[in-house]
Amino acid sequence: MSIDYTYLMTLIKMNKFSKAKILFETYEIDEISEKIIGDAFDHETDILYQFVRYLIEQKETVKLHDLAFDLLVHPFCHYNRAYYRAYDHVQRTVALTHRQDVACLECLLFLAEVPDQVTPKQEALAVANEILRMEPKNRVAKDFLKGMK
Repeated sequence: MSIDYTYLMTLIKMNKFSKAKILFETYEIDEISEKIIGDAFDHETDILYQFVRYLIEQKETVKLHDLAFDLLVHPFCHYNRAYYRAYDHVQRTVALTHRQDVACLECLLFLAEVPDQVTPKQEALAVANEILRMEPKNRVAKDFLKGMK
């Protein structure tokens, strides 16, 4: 990325979240999310997730919840209750998108199939059917329902 991104990471590692937030906001979140997730694999703590939580507390957005979810199910999936925290973020995204974002709903199906089976089966079945009402050819929902038989 740039020198600014390196400085952003330094601020986050130093727990200077308010200063980091100002610099973070100069980026498009889509532009920086992938880099943050990649960097999270190299960190020994979940400080990047803590920073995203801080941002959500300041101003809740779907994209920040998506970033938090991605951090929890990829680099931090081995942390205690990570999938449960990811479920909370998906639930907020579902609410913020008024249940109209199929990709978000698909995340609930994903969380029904992780080892902890976080999304309850009944909820997952309802979600799969909800997705198919919006997108009758949705492969994720169809595969989920096929796996349930």
